[in-house]
Amino acid sequence: MAKKLSQGFKAESKHMSEPLKLLCLIGKYVEKVYGNQFYGRAHNLNMKLTKAYDEALKKYDVIIMPTLPYKAPLLPTKDSTIKERLKETLGMVQNTAPFNSTGHPALTINAGKSEGLPIGMMIVGNQFEDAKVIQAAYAFEQLQGK
Repeated sequence: MAKKLSQGFKAESKHMSEPLKLLCLIGKYVEKVYGNQFYGRAHNLNMKLTKAYDEALKKYDVIIMPTLPYKAPLLPTKDSTIKERLKETLGMVQNTAPFNSTGHPALTINAGKSEGLPIGMMIVGNQFEDAKVIQAAYAFEQLQGK
């Protein structure tokens, strides 16, 4: 499957966004220049991060946090520069990306608006307790009358 996906990216790379192309280039560069030198460090940091969330979730059923670490940006326009698109795109993953590595279930739900822009509320739970996260999101929706 991975080989087919890789071939698809090579054949259809023109359809990839600039941020995705940049991340692919950076990944290839790091792999070529440094090999697996950083893999062990990243794995150790991931274990520390996982432990930190596990500790917090011993006290609480779920953790509630903002989806974005800043106010939601306006969507880019056709006239937006690559630099503007990269800044907005790469800045959005600070609160969400860690859970791709730790394995904690997380979802985001609309918690309202500020000046017409959405505010995302992220709900994070213990590993393998996806249902608890979904129940918390459902309870919030019920309180909001959705």
